Amino acid sequence: MSVPDDSLSPQAFLPEPHARTGRLLKLVFGSLVRSIDARMLPLELTAMQWEPLFLLWLGRADTVAALARESHMDCGAMTRMLDRLEHKELVRRQRSEADRRVVHLALTEKGCEAAASIPPVLREELARHLQDFPDDETELLISMLQRMLDNGSRA
Repeated sequence: MSVPDDSLSPQAFLPEPHARTGRLLKLVFGSLVRSIDARMLPLELTAMQWEPLFLLWLGRADTVAALARESHMDCGAMTRMLDRLEHKELVRRQRSEADRRVVHLALTEKGCEAAASIPPVLREELARHLQDFPDDETELLISMLQRMLDNGSRA
């Protein structure tokens, strides 16, 4: 008769606090994205589409490469995404006169209208997810998340 190995018990597979934190962050992010996605349906925008549109509207990027960097997406995927946004007449591309390799991006009038409707959705969904948090807890959460980002950037 063999002695059971404690490392194979169900308790051994329960996530430690760090793993639970990572799992909860992933679940919260997923919940936010699903909620925002559902609210973007009337605009016919997916999660992958509204973010680049929003970043263009904010002026955070104006080229394919810069937008890909800001969105943490590769240039090829961003180009395909922009094809869809251009097909929807939300974005237009214009090759740079100074450097033909550079493609500048601009929102169309329709794209500006769509992008302007994104911030209220983001605010409302974040507020819904934080609805029971007093201001001090929200500030604490922001502080802790910022520290996690700072820690992660120290490679």
